[in-house]
Amino acid sequence: METKKHFKLFKAGKKWCVMAVAVVATMIGMTTVANADVTSDASTTVQTAQVVNTSATTSQASASADTDVQSAVATVSSADVQSQTAATSAATSTEVASAQPAEVASAQPVAEASTSTVSAHAATPASQKNGWVNENNQWTYYNNGNIQSGRSYSYLPTINGQGHSWYLVDNGIVQSGVQKWAGTYYDFDSKTYQRVDNNYVESQWGDWYLFGNDGRIQSGVQKWAGTYYDFDSKTYQRVDNNYVESQWGDWYLFGNDGRIQTGVQKWAGTYYYFDPSTYLRVDNDYRQSQWGDWYLFGNDGRILSGLQQWKGQTYYFDPSTYLKVTNSDVTVNGVKYHLDNNGVAKVVNNVDAKVNRALSQRGVAYVWGGNTPAGFDCSGLVQWAYGLGANYRTTYQQTTLGAHHYDVYNAPKGALLFFGGDSAPYHVAISLGNGTYVHAPEPGDVVKIGYSKYFKPSYFINM
Repeated sequence: METKKHFKLFKAGKKWCVMAVAVVATMIGMTTVANADVTSDASTTVQTAQVVNTSATTSQASASADTDVQSAVATVSSADVQSQTAATSAATSTEVASAQPAEVASAQPVAEASTSTVSAHAATPASQKNGWVNENNQWTYYNNGNIQSGRSYSYLPTINGQGHSWYLVDNGIVQSGVQKWAGTYYDFDSKTYQRVDNNYVESQWGDWYLFGNDGRIQSGVQKWAGTYYDFDSKTYQRVDNNYVESQWGDWYLFGNDGRIQTGVQKWAGTYYYFDPSTYLRVDNDYRQSQWGDWYLFGNDGRILSGLQQWKGQTYYFDPSTYLKVTNSDVTVNGVKYHLDNNGVAKVVNNVDAKVNRALSQRGVAYVWGGNTPAGFDCSGLVQWAYGLGANYRTTYQQTTLGAHHYDVYNAPKGALLFFGGDSAPYHVAISLGNGTYVHAPEPGDVVKIGYSKYFKPSYFINM
């Protein structure tokens, strides 16, 4: 009876022991999923403990039941410690493996965790290059470790890390100086490599160029630093010492340093005047120079000299200095002029001056009713040479200027010779003395010298 009782207790104790082992095994299984090898070892240990317990003889069961349970529990505890150690090692190995590329991690067994860690770090490539990298004293732009081939003009982060700017990159290497891109030119700063806008700069080969708001190179007449320059439409270079037509059709002069010129300026062997406000060439005007003297400029803008008409008066400008002459007498084409304090020229009232004035018109065509150098008739030449008023325009009116004398071969120089009757003359000439005269003969002819022996006057009057 006691034997049965002990056997039941043994069986009951055995059941509790097996249940405890099963619970512990289940817990170990949950914590050791990551490492199949270690879990297998733990299960083997538990199974061994179970075999030991089941192989105990009946005669020993009563005496060793407690010892068997303690042994089984101790065995399970030992397996648990081993399992936990293996799990910790496996977890460490898993963390190392997850930090590496997948192909490297999968190639290393868990049992070689420490070796795998060293090997994986040695095989890890250098971090990818991105953005600007200074290599061999040259800035190179990388995009996810790659360098773009060819030339590119791009809006990139600045090299100094402050915002973005435009750069020109050639096979990854940043460029500087004047560079061609998309059919035009840009300038990139030699220090920052950024695109230069709104600047007048000297290129890497020494020429000067102007760049606009969008960085593009400029041509034509352009304003810069309070003045104007001209840039050639083909070479884009600054134009020096040239008289050029602007893009809007006006003409301007540019000096040694390329700056637009004003005032009196020399060009192509003569002088012109350029307005200080508009910079335009001045035509048909009397202007004061930048040094204070006054000059007269003609229809084509060129400076004038000699006798010139200005606002109804005659002036004389020195052929060497181009200055207006005052308080002096000059003779031009045989006619003597007196220049007053204002430079206004008046013909000196003497015979020689009047005769010489008429002689200066030789070759001018006969024009009926003409009394200017554009063309003369006979009485028109007399009126112009002697400065007669409108009351003495015709031959008949001119016969009333003095007494009539008939010894025509002895007519003095400057006398007026008339042909026809005293009250109805039909022609007039100016005596040169010694039987010759100057006159405007007839339509189809020109002002020329005539002779009394061939065409004899009727009478004369002294002037």
